[in-house]
Amino acid sequence: MAVLRNTGLIEAPLATVGAALRHTRTAEAGLAALGIRGEALTRADSLLVPGDELAFRLAGLSLTTRIVRADADRLSSVLVGGPLRRLEHDTVLAQVGPRTLLTDSVRWTTPLGPLGRVGDVVLGRKLVLDVLAARVRAVRELAESWASRPVVVGTALVHEGRLLAQQRGYPAAHAGRWELPGGRVEPGETESDAVVRECREELDVEVRPTGRLGTDVPLDNGMLLRIHTAELVDAGQVPRAVEHREVRWLTAADLPALDWLDTDRVLLHHLRELLR
Repeated sequence: MAVLRNTGLIEAPLATVGAALRHTRTAEAGLAALGIRGEALTRADSLLVPGDELAFRLAGLSLTTRIVRADADRLSSVLVGGPLRRLEHDTVLAQVGPRTLLTDSVRWTTPLGPLGRVGDVVLGRKLVLDVLAARVRAVRELAESWASRPVVVGTALVHEGRLLAQQRGYPAAHAGRWELPGGRVEPGETESDAVVRECREELDVEVRPTGRLGTDVPLDNGMLLRIHTAELVDAGQVPRAVEHREVRWLTAADLPALDWLDTDRVLLHHLRELLR
């Protein structure tokens, strides 16, 4: 099995780099300069989630890969269609001060026979190295362009193994759909402060932030959605729908049944893991 790796430092937080790594633009436009046509088969202009598939075409060669992991610090895919016997792509992120270190690795096995071996040595390795370099450039460009965006916090509020979601009453385009509590971080406010304030305003409860969840999510309004986890300060408090139509406590099994806003739907696999 052939194995190749590449690394790169990116001037952006890990959660923002993770979002750029998951974005379909990285898979599609990022490789166009090499003559590689990439296409997301299961969603368009969004963040990849486990189960999504990508098709790549170059000089008559077609490969289809499937996302198997899309963690905050890792994205992994495997081959599900194409002439190779095996192909695994794994990208790991690590925070290094204010920057993020991206480590890309590809493992593959060519078909048996001399032509397969020649293709592996002469063509495959150079192509893979070019692809990995182009991938780092694409992720860096996207993540660094997002890094200075204002932040909207979302709150994954968990109590007794259940997650709180709220249903929008307005605007008309979003009415009836579900989302996590949250809102914009105000000037002079920390993200944790914004989590506490937004839950007080929207749910009439006091919460305690406990950590971070998933990658950032780029919004159409030029902001970044960043999810924090939280718990009730007083377990006896009952959240109520102050600004929304309804609030509801959900188990992991309940999550797929709701009509989530698109920005929240790409986080459902993270929310399932949180509830486990």
